[in-house]
Amino acid sequence: SISWIAYLGTVDERGKPHVAAVAPGFEPGSIWFATRQSSRKFRNLSHNSQVAFHWPVGGDTGPGELIAQGTASVFTTLEDRRRLWDSGVLSYDPAGFWGSPDNEDLAFVEVEATSARLLGPGGVEDRWARS
Repeated sequence: SISWIAYLGTVDERGKPHVAAVAPGFEPGSIWFATRQSSRKFRNLSHNSQVAFHWPVGGDTGPGELIAQGTASVFTTLEDRRRLWDSGVLSYDPAGFWGSPDNEDLAFVEVEATSARLLGPGGVEDRWARS
């Protein structure tokens, strides 16, 4: 099973790395998450849209991990927040974190996946890259 929490890696304008937990949602080819526009990860994305994710993966034969990389696009307008709020791109109810899509600190982030690597339980390894 894959964790519902992923660790997101970003870098700031000086190249200093930052890791933060996010709760992603999925659409074919895209990974979504919501964040605060006042957060460090959001500021980092404004300087560099390249990101990496790490998910712990577990199963009957032991632990593993899924690592994905991609390019982020941010959505911050009221129209975008309202559209994405009701779209189902998140795997949870965002009201518990942001109250409503009218919260001006809310941002939705879509990451177009460019590559992924599964190091699965029992030594299984699988790679994928966007062609």
